Amino acid sequence: MAAPNLANLIERDGSGVYQRLMARALEPLDVKVESAFYPYRRALQMFEQSRVDCLLSLTDVVRRRVGSDAIVYSYPLGRFSFHIFTLAENPPVESLEALEGRVVGSIKGHELYLGPITEGDMQMESVRSEAQAVRMLKMGRLDALIAALPDIRPHLDRLSYAPDRPLLESYDRINCHDTAKNRAFVQALSRELRDLKEKGVYQEVMGALYMPFKDPR
Repeated sequence: MAAPNLANLIERDGSGVYQRLMARALEPLDVKVESAFYPYRRALQMFEQSRVDCLLSLTDVVRRRVGSDAIVYSYPLGRFSFHIFTLAENPPVESLEALEGRVVGSIKGHELYLGPITEGDMQMESVRSEAQAVRMLKMGRLDALIAALPDIRPHLDRLSYAPDRPLLESYDRINCHDTAKNRAFVQALSRELRDLKEKGVYQEVMGALYMPFKDPR
């Protein structure tokens, strides 16, 4: 399984909350999963080239590039939403049109999601992390930032945004090539993940990073 870096959710040392949920869900299953940590684009490339069976996250991107009929995907590990962020002392920016002519930061790799919706007259600048982006906002090197919740939640006390105006909302899932073995794996894993969600384990493990969602059966 290829795993891209998602701040606090998927970490190189395996401490991300999605990785901890996966570990809990795999406990009762007779299956061994080997995870390889890659940057966004490399993780996607590994999956597209069938060099891994599965990919953690990037479901919407995979469906767009590979095709929904070619993959099977799990019950969600969590929900995420992209928003426009500015410094806390500024009023929220509620639309992409308001960013025309501005310098706007985005986390490296997020362009895979944001590309189709950020084609206006704005200067997009790629940054390594949410922490770096917030520092650049403070320094005046960025006018705004497009980032995802819950990834950026640890920095929210320094930021302003419009919670009811998401640019994009979706779920993080495990995506696998559609084979008999992978279908059986995804079905069993989804059953365990749904059970953990219903028992409140998602909220327990994710803490402040938890974003409630209805069961998307």
